[in-house]
Amino acid sequence: MKKFISIFLMSCILFPQLAFAGAWTLPENNVRLEYLMKANWAKRDFTSNGDLRRKGGDARSWGWSMIPSVEYGVTDWFTIFGKLEYKEAKYKEYVRPIAWGDWAVKNHAVTNVDVGGKVRLLKDPVVLSAQVKGSVYTGYVEGDLTGKDEQPALSDRNDSIEIRGLVGKVFDTAIPFYLGAESGYRFNNRGVANDIPFFAEFGFWATDWLLLKTEVDGYWSHNQTGETDKDYAVWRIGPIFQLLDLYRSLTGEEITGGPASSVTQANKSLNLEIQYGNIFWGKDVSADQEVVMKISTQF
Repeated sequence: MKKFISIFLMSCILFPQLAFAGAWTLPENNVRLEYLMKANWAKRDFTSNGDLRRKGGDARSWGWSMIPSVEYGVTDWFTIFGKLEYKEAKYKEYVRPIAWGDWAVKNHAVTNVDVGGKVRLLKDPVVLSAQVKGSVYTGYVEGDLTGKDEQPALSDRNDSIEIRGLVGKVFDTAIPFYLGAESGYRFNNRGVANDIPFFAEFGFWATDWLLLKTEVDGYWSHNQTGETDKDYAVWRIGPIFQLLDLYRSLTGEEITGGPASSVTQANKSLNLEIQYGNIFWGKDVSADQEVVMKISTQF
């Protein structure tokens, strides 16, 4: 039954951008579902030199996105996954010459569909994995998309293949904590420069059911490999409420595997995560702030 559900959900994704962080793979025949919603807003941009400046015309940008995703444990050491992203974006200039008229635009679309796989290479003394992910932009058309109907742009309209190494470790100390790091290389098409992904996270368990974590997530562009050249790094922080563990704690049940099982993906789970984030470094990108909410379950 789990296998059928996973294949069905994967089909919904294949036929109708936040990373699958973590080196841990799912147990065999386990399914993990996640639904992410993000709201973002900005009034400043990072220039090509990395300087932070107000948007032209005292403009504001804001929007939201949602990303449903599914993972399936083919074996204990091999996990496949897929996700799709829907975005809605708005942009408005508040200071313009009267003769120019108003400039307020809105755009929305399903942007990218991602599929991939993760293989665990090492279990001790750290968890080490390798991941390959392909991403397809769903709305590509030939020609210039600078017209008002295509603004604001939702992405760079490129497809990509990404190879990434992931490492993680849980430390079973008086206050349990974990560390994770990822990096690799992403090949882009349609004039977008290749880039190097980087990701690092740290979290600790304040209680058996409350994980507090922070992370840095970004891409560093490989210069001279494309006309569109962008860099960014976003810092996020927030709690993860492990709802099944909270229920077990309130009813006096034993939390098997310890609280860290929500990270190592060893047991059934139902989690709610809330994050605040902001892009603190970049080139040719909007200096967004964001609020992210994720709900996930494993069975």
